[in-house]
Amino acid sequence: MKRKIALAMTISALSIINGLGQSVFAQGPQVQVQSQPQPNPIQQFLQQLPQGQQGQMQPGEMAPLAAPPISFVDVNSGRFGKMEIDLEDGQFLEGSCSNLHVIARNLDVQQGVLKSLDITVGNGHFQDFIVDSISISTQGALRFDSGMLINHKVIQFLEPAQATVAVEISQDSLNKFLNAPTTLDRLSYSAIKKGSAIAGMLGGKVPNIGLQISNAKLVLQKNNGVNITFDSKVGVGDVAVPIPVEASSQLALQNGTVQLINTQVKTNGQQISPAINQFLVQKVNSLSAWQTRSKDIQFKFTELIIKPNKKFLVTGQAELNRLKF
Repeated sequence: MKRKIALAMTISALSIINGLGQSVFAQGPQVQVQSQPQPNPIQQFLQQLPQGQQGQMQPGEMAPLAAPPISFVDVNSGRFGKMEIDLEDGQFLEGSCSNLHVIARNLDVQQGVLKSLDITVGNGHFQDFIVDSISISTQGALRFDSGMLINHKVIQFLEPAQATVAVEISQDSLNKFLNAPTTLDRLSYSAIKKGSAIAGMLGGKVPNIGLQISNAKLVLQKNNGVNITFDSKVGVGDVAVPIPVEASSQLALQNGTVQLINTQVKTNGQQISPAINQFLVQKVNSLSAWQTRSKDIQFKFTELIIKPNKKFLVTGQAELNRLKF
């Protein structure tokens, strides 16, 4: 009997600890347990969870908290008193730069308005042309297409933006441009496709010949002078004749752009034929067309300063139609 009573007490204690609310009754020689089923708190908690979370919880764990999505900087609808971008070693689709600094003031992306924009580029490479530095500062309030900026990363101005501009180009950068493969190819004429132009200058009865330019060198001189020397070969293959060429020009502003004027071409100190001279003059002058190539920005320079053997600087106005990012 003592053993049965001790067993009944043990079962009762376990029932209370597990919170099951069971009652224990000892009848006759046997111990009979009867229980009144009560709701299980853990089962009630699991039944209250949203569908999909049931079965993932373990006893004793807390339900995860679902945090709403948060965006601290919503650029698409943002307004900024000042937005500044400082970029180093930038590589782009059609160019690169060592550094790029942009400051936009009172920018409202949603409304598409901008008070001012200041852009400074250091060591900019635009295809083969090199600009040591260029700075652009807009004047007056600007309006742009916010949809183009959000969807295509392009600031498309609704009216052309007027800006002041300053450009600095070193003599070393000019020589790198002159000796770039694409520049030398533009200065040269192939014997197969373009050689008839050279043949026509020599009387038109000679076979097609080519003109190959190499080893170009430019020197900035006093009084806006520019001296360009390069090696050339006239002919075809092994029969091409080497001809050293020297072109003397001056840098000047014409219609707001930098041009080479008063160009004279010599070989071995002697004037060459007028036809070939004119041909080479046009080739040399084409090198100054860098500032008119872009449809996104148009320059109108008003001042030119040359520092002999070092660099030249131009300042003036610019008209911006769009900026690509």
